[in-house]
Amino acid sequence: KNWMWEGCLSVPGMRGWVGRPTEVRMTGLDRSGVPKEVHLVGLPARIAQHELDHLDGVLFPHHVNGTRFLLPNAALDAKETWQTHWPSPGSWNTALGQLSDAA
Repeated sequence: KNWMWEGCLSVPGMRGWVGRPTEVRMTGLDRSGVPKEVHLVGLPARIAQHELDHLDGVLFPHHVNGTRFLLPNAALDAKETWQTHWPSPGSWNTALGQLSDAA
């Protein structure tokens, strides 16, 4: 599992500390009905899971473990003012756009 400050245009102005599987294998059919399979790792795996969630009506806040891990973008812009290791060591140490192995 990896973690990231995730955001979405469907939830403007907010970011959430979200954990997702590091690797996924997805199967489906192409436009011609031919079976396809893809193995994704890292950021591409995260993006695919995020977008697939939309098809089920799930947004990233549904994956956030508590309100302290759901923040307005302005709070992340002022991250240097946060208490050390708040809201968690992994989230405190991880820049926007970066993946973390620590929760």
